[in-house]
Amino acid sequence: MKEKNPTGDTIGHLSRIFTINIEYKENYMNQDTLRKYARTLLQSGVNLQENQTLVVSVDVENKDFAVIVTEEAYRLGAKEVVVNWRSSPITRQRLLHAKATVLENPANWIPVFYEQYIDDKAAFLSLISANPNALTGIPTERISLQSRNLNKVLSFYHTAIMNSTVTWCVASVPTVLWADLLGYKGTDEEKIDQLWQTLLKLCRIEGIEPKDTYKHHMAKLRHRREALNKLDLKALRYTCENGTDLLLELPEGHIWQGGEEQSKDGTVFNANIPTEEVFSAPQYNGVNGVVYSTKPLIYQGNTISDFSFTFKEGKIVDYTANEGLDVLKELVETDEGSLYLGEVALVDHYSPISQSNQIFYETLFDENASCHLAIGAAYPTCLKNSDGLSEEELKERGLNHSLTHVDFMIGHEKMNIKGYTRDGQEVDIMVDGHLQF
Repeated sequence: MKEKNPTGDTIGHLSRIFTINIEYKENYMNQDTLRKYARTLLQSGVNLQENQTLVVSVDVENKDFAVIVTEEAYRLGAKEVVVNWRSSPITRQRLLHAKATVLENPANWIPVFYEQYIDDKAAFLSLISANPNALTGIPTERISLQSRNLNKVLSFYHTAIMNSTVTWCVASVPTVLWADLLGYKGTDEEKIDQLWQTLLKLCRIEGIEPKDTYKHHMAKLRHRREALNKLDLKALRYTCENGTDLLLELPEGHIWQGGEEQSKDGTVFNANIPTEEVFSAPQYNGVNGVVYSTKPLIYQGNTISDFSFTFKEGKIVDYTANEGLDVLKELVETDEGSLYLGEVALVDHYSPISQSNQIFYETLFDENASCHLAIGAAYPTCLKNSDGLSEEELKERGLNHSLTHVDFMIGHEKMNIKGYTRDGQEVDIMVDGHLQF
């Protein structure tokens, strides 16, 4: 599900972000449009409430849009806007040169910061961009040293996110670097303008038909998850001409989620803008077979491509990669839980993002172009009557636990998925990339 890093930090599954400073001048992207986007993130994303604190994680290079978000948040009645500034170049220097003892001992203020705002029931918004090579060349063991220890001290925060204790949203901001990656031409301002137009269209904000508006799309995702929940599936069988042949069991009492959801206090929010998926949690020890990736995975500022996993009784027993094998090894060896799956997500191959025929090099977009799975932790919200259950109790009911959660894309135009219900029926879930509901 969801691009799941509302901090935007290197906490186990995202690249660091490197952006170019953009002055939002009237001669390229209309200020009203940017404010409309900001309000969408605040109202439909985190659903900011009056007198609520907003925590924004954003790169220092994107300060101008951060100001717009801050202004709009206060107009909506925010109690306070707290900005968690990031800088990928500085992070890179830290990872290259800081003492190992520094990387393995996160500063005390970091968990204190998140504990304060979790307790305050703040809303968390992360603004991200793509840079698949942000940490290329840095020894993977140093990256992992920092991420593992950050994950440990922030485990309570990730639990709050995974349980929807707070509202949160991950969204994107264009950069020159990202525009260059996607092949846009012209001046920097022209490239940024083109990328803004692309992102806003795919987020269903601007340049779309009435039938494709954000509101109508949420209704479609609601229909899909309701249809899947009525089936009461026991397992899914994936087959594809690229060699994927995977049987994935689902725990009894699993729930399909997608689009809008509710926090523990009943606030409706959307964790990702854009989003095209419906997702659930697999039975952690019920996955068997082989699956092949269909898009690159950007993990900790490095690219992993053309990779595969072989599963036996849920566990990864073999893996390959044409690029980034050492990084993939660090991922699957994060902890015991990183050898198992925590998410199964369905995306129609003919979604707008997929049909753009573009690899975006950012999981937020690439996962919404493709069916995907996730290594690591499962969302307790994908299981009935899971409130208050311990990690051990959740595992007894089939849900995986890990310090990490990393999505990887497996969707394909020739992907076929059969569903097997608990009462013995066989149902077509996907035929040649088309979801059947």
